[in-house]
Amino acid sequence: MSFTFRDVLFKQDLRSLTAVMESTGLFYNFEIEVALEVLQSYLDQGEASGYYCIIAMENGVCAGYAVYGPTPCTRSGWDIYWMAVRKDLQGQGLGSGLITRMEQAILIRNGKQIWIETSGRPDYLPTRKFYEKHKYLKMAELPGFYAPGDSKVIYGKTIPFS
Repeated sequence: MSFTFRDVLFKQDLRSLTAVMESTGLFYNFEIEVALEVLQSYLDQGEASGYYCIIAMENGVCAGYAVYGPTPCTRSGWDIYWMAVRKDLQGQGLGSGLITRMEQAILIRNGKQIWIETSGRPDYLPTRKFYEKHKYLKMAELPGFYAPGDSKVIYGKTIPFS
């Protein structure tokens, strides 16, 4: 597979990114709505929104994306807010391409720590294993945070200077 990446979001991307999120089977409808609000904020305000985007393309179609930004009230922390890869393309290096590009972009902007929050639900195990594969350490787990039986799992990583 040949993927391309861009750091520009277009309004017409929202429909295909919705399909990407739906394809994963992980996101609730209200979560997709929040993700779309974040993307719309980026469309309306650009980097002034506090968000940055990377869009992954396969044959001219959105196949995945990530939204990240500086962590408020920190000097060098950054959050990965949203990340999704179309279900049929998972396991082919697209997510690794996204996370590597985010880390490079954060490092260029003098970021030092990256934080990711995800679900502790069993169906999120591959997601958590993905972060661990990329050297993110589990920092905390908050039981029942999202719902009974659905904890918040927080991962972190310190990235080096280059």
